Amino acid sequence: MKNTYPIVILDDDAAILKALQETLKIEGYFCFGTTRVYDALEFIKKQTVAVVLSDQRMTEIKGTCFLQQVKSLQPTCSRVLITGVLVSDMFLEAINSAEIFRCLAKPWTRAQLLKIIEESYSHFEKNLSVETSYKALLEINQKLVDENATLRAKKQNL
Repeated sequence: MKNTYPIVILDDDAAILKALQETLKIEGYFCFGTTRVYDALEFIKKQTVAVVLSDQRMTEIKGTCFLQQVKSLQPTCSRVLITGVLVSDMFLEAINSAEIFRCLAKPWTRAQLLKIIEESYSHFEKNLSVETSYKALLEINQKLVDENATLRAKKQNL
């Protein structure tokens, strides 16, 4: 595998799901694919994922609603909406509520899919790097606050 973190694919059409998984697997990506929202959310709760692809029109849930849940569970992952219906209201909801990174229009070409996945994976890695750096900065800041308090206490005892 060329990439450490998995890609989650949710689509209630098993044929589309399999096509996406096979295409990405050939390119060296590890994918977890499912037709069930519950299974996708359980997988996402258990480990860090890089990219989540979701169909918009599914029987169980709208893709935008699902991706909104993903955003709250893993804000650093890239969220991609797959849709065959290009409607501006849907895009506004997807951008404003689920903060999708990209949209993949049906039918797509292999080149389009791979470009979006590559960009999404890179976006995730940048987000992860920023989050890691921020946490390290907070730790350093806390150490400085603690050392400052220790020095003030020593100064008062002089």
